[in-house]
Amino acid sequence: MSDLTWSVVEEVLLKALQAELGSLAPTVASYQGNWLQDLQHQAWRLPAVLVRLRQARGEQVAMGSSDLILDFFVLVAVRPLRGETEARVQEGGIYQILEGVRRALWQQDLGLAITPFSLEKEEPWLTTRELAVYGAEYRTSLVKDF
Repeated sequence: MSDLTWSVVEEVLLKALQAELGSLAPTVASYQGNWLQDLQHQAWRLPAVLVRLRQARGEQVAMGSSDLILDFFVLVAVRPLRGETEARVQEGGIYQILEGVRRALWQQDLGLAITPFSLEKEEPWLTTRELAVYGAEYRTSLVKDF
């Protein structure tokens, strides 16, 4: 049985990302708003890694016991000062940051009573002159007994 809440999982996830990425991502934060609007108007320093719980859902596995499945979005945003290609491949670019996110989360349980995070997908979300954003979705689950 787990007394974990998704807020605890998110908090530990953020700490794991901060520890892995260090100065590579000056902003590692939780968000729940409109990511594009927030990136344009918040005082976040870029590159930024933003985490959001996308959904939580239950699946009954036995009488009185369910898996709580948690899907998290991890957004990586950089300013493409030297163009779109450089924003992806340069030192401190999106690809390097995504690799750090994978090291921190993929197949990791972060010391919690959860199934290790699985990487569901990574994909580009936006590329403009001002912003390049990729998203990654990670999934974990925990057992809830009732």
